[in-house]
Amino acid sequence: MRVMYWVLGAVVGIPTLFLATMYAASELGGEVVTLDRTEANGEVSRVRIWIVDSDGMSWVEHGEPDAPWIARLSDAPNVVLARGGRTSPYAATPDPDAHDLYHRLRREKYGFADQVIAALLGSAEDCPGVPVRLQIVE
Repeated sequence: MRVMYWVLGAVVGIPTLFLATMYAASELGGEVVTLDRTEANGEVSRVRIWIVDSDGMSWVEHGEPDAPWIARLSDAPNVVLARGGRTSPYAATPDPDAHDLYHRLRREKYGFADQVIAALLGSAEDCPGVPVRLQIVE
């Protein structure tokens, strides 16, 4: 019976520890913004995500190249971003060429939290995500 409790504890405890570590690193590791994006059915989904900046541009990374919301950006590039208490419209463009830049900036900005995420999910080299360049709409 004792072995069964250990197995049950491991089966429940390990995934719970994994999820708690991911949540803590992502939410407490630095700046988190809220991205509102329109889904295929017209509904708006809200995603909390990290953001990096360089030379007046911003990038987020949330999804692989075939993610539906990324594919729709060519027809509907408008997203809304809540950052630092302000909500602003942005034009979003997939920017796969910025993959290395995005991960370098993320490593610099989020430090230890980025290392934790990389340890749990894989390094930048293993990342299938597509950075999305955000340009504020004036």
